[in-house]
Amino acid sequence: MARIYTKYVKALEELGLEQLDVYRYKDHDEIRVRDKKTHKVYLIKLPRKREEMELSEFKKYIIKYLKK
Repeated sequence: MARIYTKYVKALEELGLEQLDVYRYKDHDEIRVRDKKTHKVYLIKLPRKREEMELSEFKKYIIKYLKK
């Protein structure tokens, strides 16, 4: 089961982020990540579960959130 999520962890690493936690809810996921350069921690609420999102959509959503 854990192998499904490895691609999402790698996608975050490509963006310079480190995944700290994943909070799974009935209809969505929230991920807590740390920026490797600034060491800021972000809690990102995804619109749905990670496995329901394409990898490219996941990356775009993370980038959009960080630009806020």
